[in-house]
Amino acid sequence: MEDERGATHYLSILIDEELSSSPMCFKVPNLLRQTNEKAYEPQIISIGPYHHGKDHLKGMEVHKRHCLKRLLQRRGEPVVHRCLMALKDKKEEIRGCYAGPLHNIRENALVEMMLLDGCFIIELIRENQTQTQKIDVDFRNFNRFSLKRDLLLVENQLPFFVLKELLPMTGEPNQENVQDFILMALRFFSRVMPGYGIGIKPSLVIDDQNIKNLLGLVHGSWVPSLEARLNYSKNRASYRGWNFKHSATELHEAGIKFKFKKMDNVKSMIDIKCENDVARIIFKEMDNEKGFFDIKFENGVLWIPTIKMYAYTDSILRNFIAHEQCHNNYPRYVTDYVTFMDCLINTRKDVELLRHSGIIVNNGLGDDEVVATTFNRLCDSIVFSGKNFYSEIFINVGNYCDRKWNLWMANLKHKYFNTPWALISFLAAVSLLMLAAVQTIYSHLSYYKR
Repeated sequence: MEDERGATHYLSILIDEELSSSPMCFKVPNLLRQTNEKAYEPQIISIGPYHHGKDHLKGMEVHKRHCLKRLLQRRGEPVVHRCLMALKDKKEEIRGCYAGPLHNIRENALVEMMLLDGCFIIELIRENQTQTQKIDVDFRNFNRFSLKRDLLLVENQLPFFVLKELLPMTGEPNQENVQDFILMALRFFSRVMPGYGIGIKPSLVIDDQNIKNLLGLVHGSWVPSLEARLNYSKNRASYRGWNFKHSATELHEAGIKFKFKKMDNVKSMIDIKCENDVARIIFKEMDNEKGFFDIKFENGVLWIPTIKMYAYTDSILRNFIAHEQCHNNYPRYVTDYVTFMDCLINTRKDVELLRHSGIIVNNGLGDDEVVATTFNRLCDSIVFSGKNFYSEIFINVGNYCDRKWNLWMANLKHKYFNTPWALISFLAAVSLLMLAAVQTIYSHLSYYKR
């Protein structure tokens, strides 16, 4: 219990620190945008000024107005006027939260936009919590996840203080406070994340004064475990560099064996064991309660939590990376994780290996070639820092592979046993040599008996 309280307290501090820089809803840097422009574009809804008015997004404006109308009917008071007045008082602060001047948007239009978008987001998250569906949108699975994906785009954000301003005026008396809404928002986005959701504890308390927007909130909650973070902080001064000399299949050629059992639920663990006593690197799926970013390497075993690859996963990861790139003082866990996976994955064979081990679960992104290309391109145009969260793992795996015996075994397998037929030929040759040796021994014995 004490460890749990400590981890919760640590997570609260980490989120507070991450979200404490100057408030700003950024635009994606051009270098990142040109790698995959569609990944940063909303598909069904615009939030804020950057994509407002685009033709393919206008359909959701009707739903926003219907949402506001129901809100007015429910409260039975001039709530819309009160909300507008409250937001008008903060109009200059709102403008200052966006990158670049918004000359093409009138003052009243910007305030109305904040009202419509803010009320829609609040009602959507509330309805998700109560398991009701009053917002008249066809929430088939595609639209549900597309909507959540759109709400996590760098360029599709509202300042969080706008939501805070609207929250008490749009809810029932004593309905919820800001902390309740924060937890509701994290639950709302949990299942859209590439892992098995965000670990959320009811005791988690976040300083809402430092939250900039929904993307920043979710990013700040998606962090490594306390143990992993403290270990990195303790040793990072000694980390000089990072990279893998070998891809996943090349590590496999050093003698990796994989066995796994079917996962009955998200907390189950794939059991992959070494079949003999030879020192080998083994990929294993980690208990996801440890944290999506908690990768370990010990005793020749590389433990990697499962990542679920959906059609929208590329967009989610790119926007988290862009969020980190736009904030110099933010932890770059997503950037470092993607870099780590990119080092492991060079071709579809690497993806196939990790997929068979249970580390990659492909839920509609495409075949193994598409997954490999996705990871390889995620790092394009990224500005890397001097250190990586997984530097220790890079170093330890490199040291392991540099041992003469493991390197010799890897080269032997790569050059001579890279196909089943090569192994069969080798075994056949060994058998013939053994038979020849036995025959020679018997011949000598027969000669001496004479």
